[in-house]
This record gives sequence, structure tokens and C-alpha cells, in this order.
Amino acid sequence: MKYYESHEECYKKVKKSNTSSWDEFQKKADAFENFYMKEFLITALDRIKPEFNSRILDIGCGTGPAACFFAQQGYLVDGIDVSRTAIEMAQTNAKERGLNIHFSVDDICMISETGSGIYDMVSDTHCMHCITHDTDRKAALSSIFRLLKKGGYFVMETMSIEDTSRWSHNGRMDELGILWNEVKEDDPYDKVFFEDKFWMCTRRVMSPSAMQKELEQTGFLIEYLGTTQDIDIEYMADFQAICRKPPV
Repeated sequence: MKYYESHEECYKKVKKSNTSSWDEFQKKADAFENFYMKEFLITALDRIKPEFNSRILDIGCGTGPAACFFAQQGYLVDGIDVSRTAIEMAQTNAKERGLNIHFSVDDICMISETGSGIYDMVSDTHCMHCITHDTDRKAALSSIFRLLKKGGYFVMETMSIEDTSRWSHNGRMDELGILWNEVKEDDPYDKVFFEDKFWMCTRRVMSPSAMQKELEQTGFLIEYLGTTQDIDIEYMADFQAICRKPPV
């Protein structure tokens, strides 16, 4: 199984804890509606000004806080996540709020939707840092680019770091910004064996300049780049980008 599919185990813990979202489970939000990335999405929507009934895809939607927020603004929203538990919780959260959102279990690296030019906007609410390998990241960004309409926007917020050698928390981070965590031999997800231990990659934390390069190489036009200090780790930041598929 793909390494990032291990998020299913994470969302089982969220559900068991009787919290409604990852941010609540991690104590980064006191309520479903007060999700971590909300302030940036408000700023992004104010800048982009999507028309009423614009179509938005939320990748790595988790239990749906951002997707519900978009739907409450009058947009037509789809949300995808590799975790079945997260999607089931998202469907419940949307139903409780009287919102009509199409949630599905899917993988942006190999998404089942084969069409193009479908969405006015795609949002990444902390998904890309869970995609570690270059081939997977290229596949994800290519899918996002294809799914957007000409002139459509990609809005992302993701973890970033300037100096990977400063990492001092759980696991070990290599020079590419890939975070490796020790796992058991019978762990069902992709893993490697070195230094007499089994390891699974769980995050890719890149520099802002490296992520800007990724976006530009995909073909996006950059309209805004910024960083905000991480609330927990002093040498980390959240990379924020608003970029656009060329209109012609």
C-alpha cells in the first residue's frame, strides 16, 4: 500500500477520539469551523473572487472543514481523500450542516477523474506535504493543472522549512526534506530498510523556493507567495501560494 494511505490509521484515531477534524484532534482548533487554514482561504477567496456556483475541488479534504466552508460561501464543492474514514466523517459533517458536497475516496496522484478543465479552483489544505516522492508530487500537480479550467486557480498551504538539518522532532529528516519514521516490519505500507530498522516516509517539507519551482515547472502562473510562522515549531513555516493556470 502507498505510504500516504497510512492516513487511514490517523483518521481512525480522530474518529475514536470523538473529535470532528484533524485540527481539533491535534488541538490546533477549538471547533470544526475554526480550522487551521481558514484565515488564508478567506484572504485567497477575497483576492480571487470566484463567481457564485464556481466549482471547487478540495484535495486531501480530511473530514471536510474547508469543503464545508466553501459550500457555505455558495460554491459547488467536491472533496477527495485517500482515507475512507475521513470521507465518511466528512459526509456526516456536511449532512449535519445541511450542505450538499460530493465527497469520494480518491488519490490526487492517480485520480479516477480523467477529464480536464472541470474546476474553477483547486485547494490544497495541507495535502502536498504528505506526498513525498518526486514522481508522486509531479503526478499530483499535473492532475491539479489538468483538472483546472483555463484561468482557474490553485490555492495551497503546506509545511515548509529552509534548513532540514534543524529538524529535531520525531523521526529523521533527510536533505530532501523527507521525514522518515520508524515502523514495524509487518507494517502494510511502503517502507524501506536501513540501519537495521524499517522506515516509512510520512512528510516532504521543502523550502519555499523549491516549491515555487515545482509550481512553475508544472505550468502555473504565480500570483501570490508567502509564509507564516508555524505555531508549534520555530524553524518551520507554512508556505502559501495562489497560482493560476494560464487563461489561454
